[in-house]
Amino acid sequence: MNNKGEKGGLEKKRLIKPSHFPFSLLLSPQGVIETLRWSREILITKVTLVLSAACLIPLQQAVAESSQLPTLTPNIKVLKISHRGVKKFAPENTIPAIEKAIELGFDFVELDIHYTADGYPVVIHDSFVDRTTPAHGPVAKYTLKEITMLDAGLYFDEKFKGTKVPSLEDALKVMQGKIKLYLDQKELPKKMLLELLKKYNFYPDNIVVVGNNLFQKMFRLLAPDAPVMPKLSSVENINTTLKAFPHPEAFNVNYRDCSPELVRSAHKHGVKVFVNTLQGGEKAEIMHYLIDCGVDAIQTDHPDMLIKVIESYKK
Repeated sequence: MNNKGEKGGLEKKRLIKPSHFPFSLLLSPQGVIETLRWSREILITKVTLVLSAACLIPLQQAVAESSQLPTLTPNIKVLKISHRGVKKFAPENTIPAIEKAIELGFDFVELDIHYTADGYPVVIHDSFVDRTTPAHGPVAKYTLKEITMLDAGLYFDEKFKGTKVPSLEDALKVMQGKIKLYLDQKELPKKMLLELLKKYNFYPDNIVVVGNNLFQKMFRLLAPDAPVMPKLSSVENINTTLKAFPHPEAFNVNYRDCSPELVRSAHKHGVKVFVNTLQGGEKAEIMHYLIDCGVDAIQTDHPDMLIKVIESYKK
């Protein structure tokens, strides 16, 4: 009988209804032998499946464990970036906040800058002074002399009353030789900015420049070799980002987008990965994850937590 016929025969046997099954065959010698053979095969099949499942359990556990984090070498020398100074313990973007970052041994302090009516860069996050000082109106309305008289400490805590909005130059004087600058541009850069960075030896080796893509590109018009840090959200965007920003100092990555694959790919291109943990990422387990991924720097609003996480690797 050909294969087609055999297949057809098997299909017909499968379709026999229980009411039509010739149970009398089971009582014949041949039926008994066939029944024993089927029982043996079924038993062997069940035992095989049980053993296979038992063998697979450790493998599945191992795969599950390894797939949780296919790590690179944990980078316990990860650079520490303090956001707006140490704004947890002092008014943000002020000299006391910068000094606290230095005291805690941070590598970078992130500062935001806007420009005054007379063109000077000052350290303040918002384009208006209302949130952090008792005054009102846009930063650009005030001269350097006027804005550096505003109290940036009163709203934080009474003990910081009288802490002033600093000029960028005042901040650089405090930082020089002690901590590097993570500069977040909130406006288009001006020539005076680059002059100050050079004057206090921050440019080009003690600074990274962030901000939106336009601001970073404009900074590179002032300084073609500027250590910019464009945003990167996925491995797939690396080549596109590198075309827009050749030879960046690092990629600016949100903690939600970070993965071992992204870090590995960035490093293959010779680019560092700086990760922002703000807005939801300020958890010890997330910091552990980032360090295990091998990231090069972590920015945080909770410097004490980051220090503890790093120290836990040394025990």
